[in-house]
Amino acid sequence: MTAKRARKSADAAGGKRSDADDLTKSENTVPTAPPETGAVVAPVWERAVRRLAAVFRLTDLKDTPRRDVLMWGCGMAVAAMLVRALYILLVRRTWEDALITCLHTENFAMGYGLTHVRPGEPPLHGFTSPLSVLVPLPADLLHPGWGVEFIKWVSVPVSGLTVLAVLAIGLRLGGGLSLPALIMAAGYAALDHHQILWAASGMETQLVVASLMFSMYYAMTWQPVPLGLSLGICMLARPDMAFWTVIAGLCGLAVRARWKSLLTRVVPLAVAVYGPWILFTLLYYGSPVPHTIIAKGLGYPSVTKPLRHSPPWTWIWFGIQRFLWKVQPMLAPSYSGHGTTVDVWPSINGYLSPFGALMCLLALAGAAWLVRARKWEALPLVAYVLVYTGYFMYLVSIVFGWYKPPLLMAIVLLGAAGLDTVARRLKSEENASLLRWGLALGWLVPIVAIMPLNAYTDHQVQRYVEDDIRTRAGLWLRERMKPDEAVGAEPLGYLGYYSRGNVYDWPGLNSRVVVAWSKANPGRRSLENMLRDLKPEYLFLRDLEYLYSFRDVEWLRREYHPVAAFSMSDEVAGRIRWIRSSIDTQYRIYKRNRPEDPQPYDESLWPVAPPVSLRQAGYILDMGKRLLAQRRTREAKAHFERALQFDPRNAEARQLLESLDRNAPISANVGAPSPITLDDLLRRMR
Repeated sequence: MTAKRARKSADAAGGKRSDADDLTKSENTVPTAPPETGAVVAPVWERAVRRLAAVFRLTDLKDTPRRDVLMWGCGMAVAAMLVRALYILLVRRTWEDALITCLHTENFAMGYGLTHVRPGEPPLHGFTSPLSVLVPLPADLLHPGWGVEFIKWVSVPVSGLTVLAVLAIGLRLGGGLSLPALIMAAGYAALDHHQILWAASGMETQLVVASLMFSMYYAMTWQPVPLGLSLGICMLARPDMAFWTVIAGLCGLAVRARWKSLLTRVVPLAVAVYGPWILFTLLYYGSPVPHTIIAKGLGYPSVTKPLRHSPPWTWIWFGIQRFLWKVQPMLAPSYSGHGTTVDVWPSINGYLSPFGALMCLLALAGAAWLVRARKWEALPLVAYVLVYTGYFMYLVSIVFGWYKPPLLMAIVLLGAAGLDTVARRLKSEENASLLRWGLALGWLVPIVAIMPLNAYTDHQVQRYVEDDIRTRAGLWLRERMKPDEAVGAEPLGYLGYYSRGNVYDWPGLNSRVVVAWSKANPGRRSLENMLRDLKPEYLFLRDLEYLYSFRDVEWLRREYHPVAAFSMSDEVAGRIRWIRSSIDTQYRIYKRNRPEDPQPYDESLWPVAPPVSLRQAGYILDMGKRLLAQRRTREAKAHFERALQFDPRNAEARQLLESLDRNAPISANVGAPSPITLDDLLRRMR
């Protein structure tokens, strides 16, 4: 009777709880453990999941009575690790930026210092993520060259732990998500191509997602010790996680009962984890600010500069459009392995997907319900999505693909909450269950189904672009470049790693010379102007850059000559899915003209025809007309011929080609010879 009266009293008091009580609920309560069964022994998989959850303080997962969640969680975690292991073994993709960071650790292991630049120069802080060098460093100390593979394999167990953290968050959100919603979120964490690609290719991405998910859970349940440690790891994972640490701190300040633990445990532990790195960079590099951040800040133009005198609704519409272009496609069956953009299927205008739109709407519904229902434990998640969406849309000039997996994972968690929100609108529980399963599987299954195709495309890109083109070009330069010579180019990873030479990359991620030039030329910052002024001995340029991006190529033809071409064949390009999004199918190396050079130079090596990645007749025709407006008739003619190969009935291309053959004046409206930006180029290539 005493127990019954206590329960009645608790129920009565429950209706009078304040919002502050809800905020601190996780500090004062522990989820109910499953009842003891005596003789019944839990299966091995269940005990393993509960044990891991206990070790990592995922109390909602450890104590949940929902064995179906534990079963699916175990399966998803194993699937995540298995898929990544197979990807590493069979695809063997290495992302270019992984080679930038790992060259630092290899140089350190060989006694040159934790730097990318040539031996003898002061060390340069040429990487952004501390973990991207701290993780591969032990392997490179054992054997230089092992680091990049080691960080790939580290992502395998971390991916399984990430799935468990996602499930724990789902069990906490709104009192616990339904099984279909949990499967949708955990399945995305385990099997989405974007959650796999960069981590299994040598980047720190999986570590960033994992540190965010764990610290998110600790912030939601307010566990000061693991929260402080995990926030320090977040800062080591990526500097822009500083926004997240502020969000977590503000969530602590929102409840007076948390102030003491915030100031005495969370903050000191976070500083204890991240502080030594700050001290090291101050002593070793002279500044804790990575050189890469300075270079990008100077070299990449602000996306909001044209909006500075615009009304608020223009800013809002700009952010929505950019979100739909940059983030939304990655919430759908899509591919980002060509490095520049996201190819999505099916799509409207090349980027708007019904799957991505569905997830965005579900995330909005989930966030709205969590706030309206005063589910304050979800405040860190909602705030993270809002802050980082604004950060990427307005403050980051180029939102590279590997920046986004943490935000994508957070959006999917809100979408899972939104799935239950929509289903609750139905009166029939049977219909609600059907809707949950239908939407969850209808969204997740296509994303998982496209993964084998994406992995095979990654294998093709590694073989025909990274190995056959960029690796070969780096080795070619390594055999010919002298120690006092430099090569100028936009990409750095493969070129710097395999040439081991001095690279004037754009925007100067590992070049003091380029950053100094950017500081001295604020109104002329571009790859073309940098190369034109600094005049390195060699240039490594895409055909796209020479044909379309440069304002003027006369200086290049006057001062340099091509000495080697590294290209993909047309037949190979036709076999690679979504090759139209690649800008890396054709490169050439140029050398400065010297009096002692053998004469004459080989004129046949100059780029003329469109790159093999351009396979749309209309787009090739437009580029040909643009070249014709610049009086580059040889290149224009090659473009019209190529357009006719893809569309033999294109009357305009045939008319322009015949006019050039007769040396007749061109009466067609070919437009002005203005340059085209890379972003415009990619949009038109879609």
